[in-house]
Amino acid sequence: MSFMKGDLLSKARKLMKGGIMARPRWLDAVIRVPPLPKKTRCRRAPNIKLPEDRLVESYYARHPEAKFISFEINSFDPPPARKFAWRQLELMEQGYFRDQARDIVEAEFEAAEKAELEALKAERRRAIWEGREPPPLKLTKTEEVQREEWENIIHGLNELGSQGRKAGDKLPGSDPPRKVSAFS
Repeated sequence: MSFMKGDLLSKARKLMKGGIMARPRWLDAVIRVPPLPKKTRCRRAPNIKLPEDRLVESYYARHPEAKFISFEINSFDPPPARKFAWRQLELMEQGYFRDQARDIVEAEFEAAEKAELEALKAERRRAIWEGREPPPLKLTKTEEVQREEWENIIHGLNELGSQGRKAGDKLPGSDPPRKVSAFS
């Protein structure tokens, strides 16, 4: 019956009209309460535009490196561009013009970043003074991604190599590459 067009009710009526099928018992019930029509066309979901989307786009246009800042998708902590746009939108609602709000938020973000860097430097100095190992310097996002990729490569090579080697043996060349300065 898949070659016939229509729903179950119309198919049954056609078969009964052609004399192929006797009147089924369920036909009266289906006629009284017909099945819901089947939706055959899938409509595309409408584009959702948030008030801060224009501000996020302009932030990315001014700071293209921000596109590469990693963040957890399933986290409640939004990406920095969205935080920036929310703060700018908040200032615009208080009566500031778009450009004024942007300049204020950029100054706030720079001050927060500078304070974070100063706190890290102070913690490093304190750790060195106390004889502890200092916390690592803040890496750029590219360096973080490269370090993570390197760890994954080493893990994969060790998994691959452990199939024919003893557990715990390092593969040759599995030490991380030395950082070479531009002046050496």
